[in-house]
Amino acid sequence: MAARFVHTLLFACPECNLPVAISRVSKEKNFEGVDAENLRIRCSYCETVSDTTAVTAKKHYVEDWP
Repeated sequence: MAARFVHTLLFACPECNLPVAISRVSKEKNFEGVDAENLRIRCSYCETVSDTTAVTAKKHYVEDWP
């Protein structure tokens, strides 16, 4: 089985500024492979939906995934 990595990205909601976390699975461990992605995020607090790019995340974590 090919290696997989989970990328967890933490954004600030553009409306209420509370955290919005999303994750992506990738074959690449480096940030660059995910950072170029266009994403639609939804705040679970104020329900705001917005479009952004992964590179705008406040934090970006990567972990090996079995």
